Amino acid sequence: MPSPGEWLWGPEPMRWRRVFPGRADQVTVARVFAAGLFEGSGREEDVAVVVAELASNAVRHSRSGAPQGWFGLEITLAEKSCIGVMDLGGGCVPAIRSENPNCEPRTDGRGLLMVSRLAAAIGIYGSPVIGHTVWAEVDLRRTPQTGPVQGTGPAREVPLAS
Repeated sequence: MPSPGEWLWGPEPMRWRRVFPGRADQVTVARVFAAGLFEGSGREEDVAVVVAELASNAVRHSRSGAPQGWFGLEITLAEKSCIGVMDLGGGCVPAIRSENPNCEPRTDGRGLLMVSRLAAAIGIYGSPVIGHTVWAEVDLRRTPQTGPVQGTGPAREVPLAS
């Protein structure tokens, strides 16, 4: 018989999936749900920001925000945890905007830039027709105060592509 800790933190990563109605008020519900799963990890606030941004984008920029729309949240909890938000497609392909002062000023895409700074990696799969899943990998071995784990590099941006 394993101990409770051995059972809880077994070799397989823990995984949760949850569906939320595609309304702005549900972004907060998703954010609180995800932060609760990471309670005690030291990365709760980072996870909350990642979920809030990805879920907000799903509701604002895809068919998820339409009547009867929804978005899905999938979380895998491990040393390198993955947070993914699935939308219903439509609209445009999510993209990270540059902070280059020579570029045309935009208001869209800055949230994904922030997510990319909190995450070890970020990416997307899917299409406007079938929907997108935007994901971020959060390294639980690293906290905002301590920086990257020894032997790993800084957070990297993975180009978003469909």
